[in-house]
Amino acid sequence: MKNFFLLFAMICLSMICQAQKANTSLKNCQSLLTEDPVIAEEEVIHYVYTGSDTTGLHVKLKTITVVEGKKQLVRKRISKDCTSPNPNDCYKEVMEEIPPVTMNLYTLSGPEITKDHEVRKEKIRVVKRVGGQVSVDVVCPKNRTKKLVKKVQESLISKGYPLKADGNYDQATVLALTDYQKSLKLAYGDLTLETLSALEIK
Repeated sequence: MKNFFLLFAMICLSMICQAQKANTSLKNCQSLLTEDPVIAEEEVIHYVYTGSDTTGLHVKLKTITVVEGKKQLVRKRISKDCTSPNPNDCYKEVMEEIPPVTMNLYTLSGPEITKDHEVRKEKIRVVKRVGGQVSVDVVCPKNRTKKLVKKVQESLISKGYPLKADGNYDQATVLALTDYQKSLKLAYGDLTLETLSALEIK
């Protein structure tokens, strides 16, 4: 009799564990989605050595941008064979990318090493996150009820997306959701738990 109760308790415990696993799998599904790279612009301070004798100083030779790259209008001749009597007809203004100007300069690790230095600030682009494919927690398809989708649509509508809050997970909803995810630098391509959190949907 004791063995029967022990066996019964073990079966019940096993069924509870299986049910918990099933519930967990219903709540959290995994999907391979896309993340865009995140690139930020940061300002770096360099202490450029202005003296002539580097003996005893720990200096490094660094390539530093001294003039930022930019776009500007440039007047260019459209054709060498232009025969118009009006010279202005042979030229037009085009937007051209002007590359940055860099120089190799000696830099110090800090301003306290010597007074012979000048402070130079440089803007650099830093990769905060490399883009690519990532595995993300998403709402399982069987849990995407009309009620949940309607909440997503209502939240997106409040953010300016032209949708109908009808609870249908249609193409318009997917496109709006993807655009919203991209605007927040989130993984996109599916209804993620992270997106629900950003939309303040529980």
